[in-house]
Amino acid sequence: MVATSASHGAVHLARFGRLQPFETLRRVGLSSTSLARCERYRRKRERLGARVALLSWPDGTWCVLAMHPTRAGLVVLGDDSKADAYDEARRMMQDDLLPLLALRQEFNA
Repeated sequence: MVATSASHGAVHLARFGRLQPFETLRRVGLSSTSLARCERYRRKRERLGARVALLSWPDGTWCVLAMHPTRAGLVVLGDDSKADAYDEARRMMQDDLLPLLALRQEFNA
């Protein structure tokens, strides 16, 4: 997932998106099958160098977000990226898919 221009409403709501530790997923009542799939996703992404967290919004939308650090080792999550994650997570949840997303930083020369 790469940040693109998102709708104004999604950008506004993005400000309320909250990053939480991945372990929070264990308390939200996912089925054991869904939780196991999220755990596999987390392990795979962490082996590839990503940081994995739960990103959630007040309306109940959530996603497991793998964020790849910049060259300096930082993870940058701006409002546009949150808005894109929100839009994609909502679509996936409406299609009864687990919202497992990866955010890659783009580097401009």
